[in-house]
Amino acid sequence: MGIQERKKRDFETRRTLILETARRLFHHKGFGGVTLDEIALEIEFSKGTIYSHFASKEEIFAQILLGHLNLLVGVLKEAASTSANREEGVKRALEAYLRFYDQHREYGQLLFFADTVNTRERIPLGLRKELDRKRIACLYELQRILRKTGRASAAPLSPNAATRLGLLLWGMINGILQLVESHQIERGEMDKLVTLGYDIVSNGWNGLPTTL
Repeated sequence: MGIQERKKRDFETRRTLILETARRLFHHKGFGGVTLDEIALEIEFSKGTIYSHFASKEEIFAQILLGHLNLLVGVLKEAASTSANREEGVKRALEAYLRFYDQHREYGQLLFFADTVNTRERIPLGLRKELDRKRIACLYELQRILRKTGRASAAPLSPNAATRLGLLLWGMINGILQLVESHQIERGEMDKLVTLGYDIVSNGWNGLPTTL
């Protein structure tokens, strides 16, 4: 291995260590409770080393969120690819989202911190755009499920109807997630509300016109 290759490998190793350490600290202390000094101290790096990889704490946590969104896109894509009809697909997607949240509990806080004005302004523009693209990719997978044929060979929804229902489902589950993260409801209530939302949508769309 040449010198340049070794330097690149070491750079990526440090970057990964910073992200993993920040993710672990954030999980235990929350976004506001973690500083760059704490991250540097935890991994015995200088603060300058942290800055050589990331411009701010907000950029670090935005990168962690991006990693989570990449995983979530894959989870929803699998639900879309393995479901036989839209009812089964939506159910699988919502169940997969709940499992994903339980496995990555910091995701909810990161998702909403990234959208606060002060935080968003401190995230590099290119990274903000990439976060937005990944959210759109998640929404696309929901819409792909909704374009499937329904049970009993019910006609597929029109692209416009699938788009609007996808927005409705995405807004519903993220809104419920925000209620959990703001401690307005308990985690156990999230499953009940998501199930209720699914029942309303699935029972309602059979009598829905194929165009909205």
